[in-house]
Amino acid sequence: MTAHHWLAAFVAVNVLDALLTLYALKLGASELNPLMKQAMRVMPAPVALLAVKGAYIIAVGAMMAEVAPWLPWLTAFFVAVCAWNVAQILKMR
Repeated sequence: MTAHHWLAAFVAVNVLDALLTLYALKLGASELNPLMKQAMRVMPAPVALLAVKGAYIIAVGAMMAEVAPWLPWLTAFFVAVCAWNVAQILKMR
């Protein structure tokens, strides 16, 4: 895959993470990420997710040349986060 394909995958799993997080919060879960948790204290969860995730997606895109070798690992990390979210959602249902 090219770096642009990895960037698209990175964006997709971050969108999925945001949607899963919102669903889990609706079910009564709490946010574990300290940065996101703090953002959610000062703004509604959807706004916080959009702001924080949007900022680092833009940062990754802006630093594409430097970040490209790490994109598969960053994407894999967020795939693992999504898997964790699904596991926690299934436990709460």
